[in-house]
Amino acid sequence: MAACGPDVLIDRELSWLEFNRRVLEEAQDPTVPLLERVKFLAIFSSNLDEFFMIRVADLKRQLAKAKITGQAEGPPDAASAAEMRAATSLRVHQLMDEQHRCFLEDVQPLLAAEGVRLVRPKDVTPEQAAMLAEYFHRAVLPVVTPLAIDPGHPFPHLVNRALCLIACLRVAEPSPLPTTSLAVVHIPAQVLPRFVRLPAPPGQYAFMLLEDVIRLHLPRLYHGYEILSSHAIRVTRDSDFQLHRRENDDLLTSIEESLRERRMGDAVRLQYDPDLPADVLTRLVDELELDPEDLYAGEGFTAFTDLAQLYSAVDLPRLKDRPLVPQPVAAFEQAPDVWSAIRQGDILV
Repeated sequence: MAACGPDVLIDRELSWLEFNRRVLEEAQDPTVPLLERVKFLAIFSSNLDEFFMIRVADLKRQLAKAKITGQAEGPPDAASAAEMRAATSLRVHQLMDEQHRCFLEDVQPLLAAEGVRLVRPKDVTPEQAAMLAEYFHRAVLPVVTPLAIDPGHPFPHLVNRALCLIACLRVAEPSPLPTTSLAVVHIPAQVLPRFVRLPAPPGQYAFMLLEDVIRLHLPRLYHGYEILSSHAIRVTRDSDFQLHRRENDDLLTSIEESLRERRMGDAVRLQYDPDLPADVLTRLVDELELDPEDLYAGEGFTAFTDLAQLYSAVDLPRLKDRPLVPQPVAAFEQAPDVWSAIRQGDILV
């Protein structure tokens, strides 16, 4: 049988992206219950995270190796790593644009019509503002660590898939220090909910994103500074597990070392607010050693993975699929045990 050429085959990476497109199509389908569409948006993003951490990271490693050795990245009949990286970047940008449009133009307005609102800082009521101030002091302030970036404080390590705020600061009073500087705040979404519930009329839900809660209270973190701007960013890193074990190495020790290295993997994607200042974006690109293909601006919502929390927080059964109730199997119910029933013949479950 003759071997198929590359013109009749679909590359593995692009094929996987088309599979994930089908997940996105479920979120775009108006016949799917609304909160199930929210869940599909979260699944789509979670899948993309894994794609970047494994597949895109592997492509970047191939490119780096080829640059050092001067050798081709793959077999002559396959698309090169450079071509595939460009193709996947283009397709992912298209899919992520569709995802943002789906949420901002379709799903979010429908949620608001059902009494589920995402409140932005400029829209808070006095009652909500008082609740947020108390919540920030009680729950957020003890677990958040503001980091400065200046000659005495190098650029911090941005944890894989962790949402951060990057803020531009200016010294409020005359000072010998530089007039403007950068600061980073890691959003503690691992210990606090990403969607902070706010006071709302009975039967309705109001939430604020945790990064917006912190954004509202940045002056409490940086006393003596004027907050010029703040923007959400999120870095995805190479998380492919590669076991480097020499002949006499202990297996457990080798695994532990590889897992530690995995947390410090190279950056493979930067998600950020589209109005992030150009000089700040340039600084991030330089610090993270990224290329233009690795940059993904996202309007209104930087990371959709946490939408799964919104699905769980909203108790509106009419907006979810009806739970599937397991049906009893008569053959099992009537037999003394499962194995006796199976011995008597085939059973359709």
